[in-house]
Amino acid sequence: MYDKIGFRSHVRRQQMGVGMTSLHRSSSAEPTVLIVEDDPATRRLYKFLLSNGGYAVTEADDGVVALEKLAQHPYELVITDMNMPRMDGMELIRVIRRDYPNTYVIMVTAFGTPDTEKQALRIGANDYLAKPFEFDELERRVQLFFRQQSRTA
Repeated sequence: MYDKIGFRSHVRRQQMGVGMTSLHRSSSAEPTVLIVEDDPATRRLYKFLLSNGGYAVTEADDGVVALEKLAQHPYELVITDMNMPRMDGMELIRVIRRDYPNTYVIMVTAFGTPDTEKQALRIGANDYLAKPFEFDELERRVQLFFRQQSRTA
């Protein structure tokens, strides 16, 4: 499973001294990311890799828990899986768009189709990734978002 999202390539980059790009923010606070993923191993892996990149990462195992966390703390970025128990990623995106319109959302799914991507983007996802993918691709998209945020701040 770890190979599917680039875990080994990330470890190789760290061993060779090639770390994640650091972000230059006007604020001293770390960029905040909420990972919403029902698979514990994938969720922990995303957290580990993004935390090492300088992000303040919080985990939620489904959309219901994610909304509880969003009510307690604002997150700049939410990375959500699509298929989860209790509340799936599509419904989570609808609620985020309604209640937290400034939160950037990346939908990640193993069940992606062109129609699924169109639907996710239509209801408010800002970006979409189909599994399997190299972690470097998710990292690039996260960095791009925060770079754009720092330019507009």
